Amino acid sequence: MQEFVELIQAAFFAKENNQRSQAEQQLVNLKHQLPNEFFQKCSNAFISPQLDSQTRVAAGTLLQRCITYEQGWLTIGLDVKRKIKDELLSQLISSDQNIKKSAASCLSGICAIELPRQEWPEIISILVSNTRHESIEVKKAATITLGYICEALKNQKQSIEKSESEKVLYGICMGLQGEKEIKLISIRALKDSLQFMDQVLAQQQIRDHVTKLLVEQAISQDSEIRLAALECLIDYTKAIFDYLEQYILGLWNCTQESIYKFDFAIVTMEIWQSIASEINERSAVSNRTNLGFRKTQKDALQLISQQLIQAVLQNLLISDEDEEDDEEQGVQEAAYKAASSISEALGNLSYQLYLRFIENTLQAQEWQNRKASLLAFSSMVETADVLELFQFSNSAIGEFIKKLADPHKQVRYAAGRVITRIAENYPLVILKHQFADEYINQFSQFLQGNTKLTKYLLWTLVNITEAFRDDPINQFGKYYEFLISQFATVIGRQDFQDGTLLDIAWVGIINCLQCIKEPQKIKTYLEAFGQQMLTVYSQTRWQKEANISGLLSAIHICFLRLVVLGDQCDIQLMNNFYQLIVDYFKKIQTVTQDGFYAISAIAQYSKINFKSLLDDFMQNYLEIGLQKKLEIETFKGAILCLADIARSLQYKEFSKYLRILEYLITCVNDQQVNRVAKIALFVCIADIVLIAEHEAELYFQPIWQLVKSGFNASIFFTQNKDMTQLEYYENLNDALLNCYLCMLHAFNLNKIPYIPLYQTISELCMFIQATSEKSLTPTVEYIRLCVTCLLDCVSYYKQVKGQENISQKILTSPLLISLLEMLKQYSNQQENQQLIMYANDLCKSFQLPQYLN
Repeated sequence: MQEFVELIQAAFFAKENNQRSQAEQQLVNLKHQLPNEFFQKCSNAFISPQLDSQTRVAAGTLLQRCITYEQGWLTIGLDVKRKIKDELLSQLISSDQNIKKSAASCLSGICAIELPRQEWPEIISILVSNTRHESIEVKKAATITLGYICEALKNQKQSIEKSESEKVLYGICMGLQGEKEIKLISIRALKDSLQFMDQVLAQQQIRDHVTKLLVEQAISQDSEIRLAALECLIDYTKAIFDYLEQYILGLWNCTQESIYKFDFAIVTMEIWQSIASEINERSAVSNRTNLGFRKTQKDALQLISQQLIQAVLQNLLISDEDEEDDEEQGVQEAAYKAASSISEALGNLSYQLYLRFIENTLQAQEWQNRKASLLAFSSMVETADVLELFQFSNSAIGEFIKKLADPHKQVRYAAGRVITRIAENYPLVILKHQFADEYINQFSQFLQGNTKLTKYLLWTLVNITEAFRDDPINQFGKYYEFLISQFATVIGRQDFQDGTLLDIAWVGIINCLQCIKEPQKIKTYLEAFGQQMLTVYSQTRWQKEANISGLLSAIHICFLRLVVLGDQCDIQLMNNFYQLIVDYFKKIQTVTQDGFYAISAIAQYSKINFKSLLDDFMQNYLEIGLQKKLEIETFKGAILCLADIARSLQYKEFSKYLRILEYLITCVNDQQVNRVAKIALFVCIADIVLIAEHEAELYFQPIWQLVKSGFNASIFFTQNKDMTQLEYYENLNDALLNCYLCMLHAFNLNKIPYIPLYQTISELCMFIQATSEKSLTPTVEYIRLCVTCLLDCVSYYKQVKGQENISQKILTSPLLISLLEMLKQYSNQQENQQLIMYANDLCKSFQLPQYLN
């Protein structure tokens, strides 16, 4: 035992690195070779009264790490586990606070492993019982341990049975009525437990009791308890959000004093910002699908809106004279964020209060008031999209621009901020103003500076260029060349500290390029970019990095623009820019995502002519990118470039590279490949299959197995409803259906049914059924893709002998009918009308009634 203790002391406290490393390695070896003995010795050292506190805590730390790391706890025998648990429980009443906390930490690690497995259920009952113990030390120990258990379960994203959750919550509630230290621990435990309390808090009586106890702590005279309770309320209000209307007045009553107190104002406004943000997220989901399924609670917030808005706007007036960063995370910035979220949530119900505040403060003598006025309007404009604010912006823009010359720099910064927001949300306020030319010239002059205002006005001009895309009659064409030249002056500067402003300027240039309608002008810019690429390597590191990325993006956009404009391929232009990009690869001795995107655009422009460059590119450059599986962006760029090249060529030019499908399939199965890159792989596989047609049938089974695995993974996600993963699975589902659709079209050439794919239709239907569920808020685009797949299945396979009814069964299935009903809600969209007509035509062919007209 003494030797083991010395190893712990050396591993934790030895001054020499070598000595520490050797001791650590010996402990690791012992853990792997004799896990039972190792864990028991750790526990013995931890509970030994003969050892000093420092060594015992080190033994506890080692034990806790080994319990949780790779779930080492599962490697030891039941008898050893029981003995260690008893020993740890005995230390919860130690007079040494560090020992007590270390024991609680070890126990929480064990519970996080065992409780989700329905093992050691009695521990919760023991701890909850001890929260009512006469001894304050026993109560404290039990509460600490419950808190640690909640934290461990949260960190490991584990949950426990409802009955156990109820016991935990009961213990926490007991702690909320205890002494200060126990209250603080209980508040933290409640915050950590919320992820597995959904079913428990769905019960009215329990929810009322917990809310009452937490609200009482939020008005505590003890500032530490009050702050902890307010922080807990941020998460707690999300947990009870579906019932918020029952508690909104009580929540306001317990926070209205704190929102005006400097020490509590930030966290209190975060509570209300969080509530407003949740309303906005739910409203966005409802608007996106027109299939609202959860309460938004907008009406609940409206009940206290007037008092809340007044408090938040009052906090906008709090500003520090010496504050260098106008977006510093202080009371004012918290008020700004809250004002933005509340404005978005309540819409025009809130605007009059905001506008009255702005009118009363915009011309005030105190600079704090002028700044607050500008921030108030900025907070509205950032989230709103209504005619009333457009009109107010139109009348006030001149006053806001005057504030760019305000004597106080913070007012100038706030003016830049609000003008940027107006340009982002209402660019036509500037572009159609009678003084538009003057304003744009004025903004351009600020690009010569090097302050925060420079950044704001640069973004203002970039935001204005976003409106050019919605300009079919080219009414703003006079600004394109002027703004490109202004952005170019920023790009040429060398007095910045990094490339941030250069990146922004390149966005503006690219926006302008996307609107130019004359191919010759595009080619003129291409020539200029080509010249810049030759000289960019001599620039300083940050300037070179920003400008190479910008130049390659601009070249990419120019070639895509030529495609859109229908320009015939210029062979010399193709060759020159292909050589320019590969010279860049040679210069940096590797390949990059931006370079691949540029080549991709050249291929799309060149179409069949790219065949002369194909072998050189595939063998010398693309192959390098496809090997960089661990460099996500480069690998993804290579995959998407390959997809674009395949689409741009005819199969006979690409046929010698068909075997690349084998490698792509292997990559999808490779666990080292990032899951986002796998979505790109599905896109690429689909594009190659589409051009190869029957030649790709050789790869049908392995591709189908990939798609099927993707189907299963996505269905599993829908069952768990982890909304944090929603965006990824939406993108995956799009890629999977696109891949299936490409196989349908490729393998059913000339309407000759491909039976192996036909035999997968039932699994396709199961996938669509699961992923188009309303609670997952599918987009209209996704519903359209689902319907397209199903209707194409009906069309391609309606003539299969002996199986005619399968197509008819799909056509009359509740699944397809419900999807078409969803599309009918958006029948003003031409693509949806065409799909409904397609469905009706198929109904006619089966002599079925046209159920959707």
